[in-house]
Amino acid sequence: MEIIAKGAEATIYKTKLFNKEVCIKERNSKKYRHPVLDTKILKTRNKEEAFLLKKIKEIGLFSPYIYSVSNNKIIMEYIKNSKKHKDKLEEIGIEIAKLHNNNIIHGDLNLINILTNNNKVYFIDFGLGYVSLKIEDKATDLLVFKKTLLALKRTEKLWVGIKEGYLKGTNNKNIIKHIENIEKRGRYL
Repeated sequence: MEIIAKGAEATIYKTKLFNKEVCIKERNSKKYRHPVLDTKILKTRNKEEAFLLKKIKEIGLFSPYIYSVSNNKIIMEYIKNSKKHKDKLEEIGIEIAKLHNNNIIHGDLNLINILTNNNKVYFIDFGLGYVSLKIEDKATDLLVFKKTLLALKRTEKLWVGIKEGYLKGTNNKNIIKHIENIEKRGRYL
C-alpha cells in the first residue's frame, strides 16, 4: 500500500483490490483519548462520512464509490485528480450549491477535497461534514473555502468564479450575503 495523504484525522492509502485501484481511508487513533471514547468517535465519524458520500451520489453529485466501511476504515474507489480546477470554477460553485440546497455541509471545503476527472467534479473527505438547515453553517462552509483560496496565494479570480457558480446553483442567494456578515463579525474579535 502506498500512502497518498496523511492528515490529523486520517491516513489515505492507494492499493489494488480485485484488480481495481482503491483508496483506503484509515482514521488515526488519538492516544490522548480514552480508548472506549476513541473507538466510538472513529466509528461514528466513519459511519457519518459514508452516509454523506452515499447521500451526495443520491442527489446526482460525484463522489467515490464505497466498497466497505468498518470501525476505522473506508475502502472506496480511487479517483485520479486532473487538478484542472481553474477550468471548472463555475461548475465547482454550482456543485457546492447543490450540496447546500440539500442541506449538506462539507466542513472542510478546499481544492484538495474537490477532484476533477473526466470533466466531472468529485467531492471527497466528508470527515467533518454534517447535515444542517442553517444559513450560518452554509455561509461558514463557503467562507472557509474562500479563506483557503486566498491563504494559498490564489487570486481573487478563483473565488469570484466559484461564487458566480454558487449564485447560479443556489436556491438561497442570502447565503453569499451572509458570508459578509460573518466576515464583519470576525474583524472585531
